[in-house]
Amino acid sequence: MASSTLVASRRARLLDGPVAPVLFSLSWPMTVGLFAVIAINVTDTFYIGRLGTEELAAIGYCFPVIFGMSAIAIGVGNGATSVVSRALGAGQEKRARMLTTNTLLFVLIWSLVLAGAMYALSEEVFSLLALPARLQPHVDEYMDVWYAGLPFLIVPIVLNGLIRASGEAIVPSVLMVLAAAINAIVSPLLIFGLLGLPALGMAGAAWATVGARGLIAALCVVYLLREDLMEISRETFAGFFGCVADVARFGAPAFLAQLVSPVSGAIITRILSEQGAETVAAYAVGARIESLALIPFFALQSGIAPFIGQNVGAARTPRLRRAEMTAIVFALGWGLLAGLILFGFGGSLGGLFTADPAIAALTDRYLGLVGFGLFGAGLVIVSTGVFNPLGYPNLAMVLSVLRYLVLYAGLAALAHAGAFPFFSEVTGIFLAAPVSYVLAGLTAFTLVHLLIERPKRAMVPPAEGPRPIVGHDDLRPNRHPSAFEDEPS
Repeated sequence: MASSTLVASRRARLLDGPVAPVLFSLSWPMTVGLFAVIAINVTDTFYIGRLGTEELAAIGYCFPVIFGMSAIAIGVGNGATSVVSRALGAGQEKRARMLTTNTLLFVLIWSLVLAGAMYALSEEVFSLLALPARLQPHVDEYMDVWYAGLPFLIVPIVLNGLIRASGEAIVPSVLMVLAAAINAIVSPLLIFGLLGLPALGMAGAAWATVGARGLIAALCVVYLLREDLMEISRETFAGFFGCVADVARFGAPAFLAQLVSPVSGAIITRILSEQGAETVAAYAVGARIESLALIPFFALQSGIAPFIGQNVGAARTPRLRRAEMTAIVFALGWGLLAGLILFGFGGSLGGLFTADPAIAALTDRYLGLVGFGLFGAGLVIVSTGVFNPLGYPNLAMVLSVLRYLVLYAGLAALAHAGAFPFFSEVTGIFLAAPVSYVLAGLTAFTLVHLLIERPKRAMVPPAEGPRPIVGHDDLRPNRHPSAFEDEPS
């Protein structure tokens, strides 16, 4: 059928096309899409900042919790993308369809359970962040909507990854841009009560996001069904636990790797809260602007994952080394350029989000410092995308722990304790971000260089039907072994 031919065509492009152009074709649409998604956070921060300083500070406390919940979806999505892309690279299309369908079912169930748990524990969670009592009503107003719409917020993150696993990059990007456009249009209407709508304040921003992502989730499912990338059958659901176990083998470490980022953000927020709500607000704004500079890195991470996965599945080892060189050149080049941009123009950005001069000044200080470490951020982010499809998801988790908890939170805690008397406490905490990026980035790409030609072969799903015995040195262009077969007994 036409859809199978299209999947085969994409597979051939990933396995035989020129490496740099293929990675570019996979990544540039994600740059647009991720810019749109992150723009949602930046746009909401901008509008909420117009409500007042307390609302802006409240959203600063909300972000670590939101990112913690999203980490589950990102981790499952990364795990599923790795497993599905490796199955497609090995020619196991039926297996890929079963994995896709059961991953969606698992995420739906998990998001409902998580929503209930967060409703029950929300107050305790925010107390750990030292949330001031005066900000609690603003936080509840915003987060209650997030909890209610959690399935709609989590599912499209996973489905976008499943679409990318087939080598399709345009469709996920278009859907992400559509969600951002809907959010940008609807959000101010609901926040400020324009065009006769009720003024919902912070809750309006949350409802706009839930509605936009809910529509995208439905469109993702339609696309996967139309392209024959999902299979709804008794046989598929009978394999639910096996498929979930395969995804979890990659997804659990990926989830933990993603989770440490919001955990470290929560630690930093807790430390900065002792400096006042204005400092937390400045950190929230600065981190949102920083995330815009990181978009190309996350786009390359998204694009390189299916490329690595399918070439591992087809035993195309030399292409992995060429992908490594392409990635490191890009990470260094964009990291240095973005750092110069933030350093040179950061001074005019903080005031766009708030009229409070103290918050604007602190935001500018953060951006000026973090810009020096962005090239290291690129190395960390791209390496995380490489380790998972290579079969080393635990390394991605270890590196995330190293960067976010050991280095970032650790250095910030030392600054808070007065270990760096030549800096002010806030400056020392802000400096922890670029220093941790650089140290973790150099470590990450050293490991990538050592392991890029040593994928874990046993982690490819079993092939459908009889499996030929081939040596892993068989890399002939028209031969796609089902990848890393067991040794003959």
